[in-house]
Amino acid sequence: MKKMAFLIHLRDIEDIAHILPLPKFLFNKILKRPILSLFWKLKGRNGFSVVSKFHINDETTGHIILIWLTGPQVMNPSKNKLVKDRIMDAVFYAQNKLKCAVIGLGALTASVTKSGEWIAKMPEVRARITHGDSYAAALAITGVNKVIQKINLPKKDSTLAVVGATGIIGEAVSLALALSFDKLVLVGRDAFRLKALQGKVERRGCQAVISSDLVQVRNADVVITATSAPRAIIKSEHLKQSAVVFEVSQPRNVSESLVKQRPDILVIDGSMASVPKNIRFWWMSLPPQHTFGCMAETILQAITNDDRHHVGKVDFSFMGVIAERGRAFGFPAAEFTSFNEKIPPEKFLEISSR
Repeated sequence: MKKMAFLIHLRDIEDIAHILPLPKFLFNKILKRPILSLFWKLKGRNGFSVVSKFHINDETTGHIILIWLTGPQVMNPSKNKLVKDRIMDAVFYAQNKLKCAVIGLGALTASVTKSGEWIAKMPEVRARITHGDSYAAALAITGVNKVIQKINLPKKDSTLAVVGATGIIGEAVSLALALSFDKLVLVGRDAFRLKALQGKVERRGCQAVISSDLVQVRNADVVITATSAPRAIIKSEHLKQSAVVFEVSQPRNVSESLVKQRPDILVIDGSMASVPKNIRFWWMSLPPQHTFGCMAETILQAITNDDRHHVGKVDFSFMGVIAERGRAFGFPAAEFTSFNEKIPPEKFLEISSR
């Protein structure tokens, strides 16, 4: 029996409500501080839980391992060693106890481990590690091109903003989608890497503007979020009228409250894959038979006996391979949703008419 594991963490404290049947407000107000304090104190096997075991096919079993930390805790620079130790506790449990041959890094676990390279280089790690971002990037590229068609956006004078452009997903989608837009706005924190990416994009015949300021996003027709920020960072003033946001980031970079404030915009849950009906697993808040592209890639690697690490920068040739595997094994791009709800067809018509 082949086995795989996928590591996740809480996006925020309110995610506990998906695990414990208690009102969300308790975790956001009354219990927030003591629970966060408790999370830091957990050690060894107490620092994570196997929250789902599921059958993929007759030969393959999957596990979802929840690390008891929130997104902001994972990205806390003063706790980096503790966070990495917690991740490695989960990795070694998956490898040595569950006998998993493939381990996927969900949410921000890849961000704090150099896109998985730090883990893959450890001599004690025998399992194959994947950040899953090759399929996440492929799904984002497919999804944005589909958005362009649905809203009838002409290439001439069209602008795409990529927030988190120097990340491994951000760079891949920027280069791939440079052919579909007249102008790209590349937003990131690393000026040197932004400048290098700008040159690559412009060599593909697309104008590129670089910035560390989110205000530059406000001229974009389509916005891709692909950051390691552990909370919502996109505000109303960052988005033009009728902008479409393709939200790849987990935790989300766009809050649901923003959509209520700005009903003219559309936020699409990005890089989502469909799941075959025979596969059922527990997942925080996702619609049935949906999963993130990074988890789908982990499952596909186990199914196909792919015996390589897929860490570090996205390999464009492998991105094509994993996209084909997704279609072949029943994990294609999912239908568009917004905050896990179906998007009415008239919403796209509404945006295209403005």
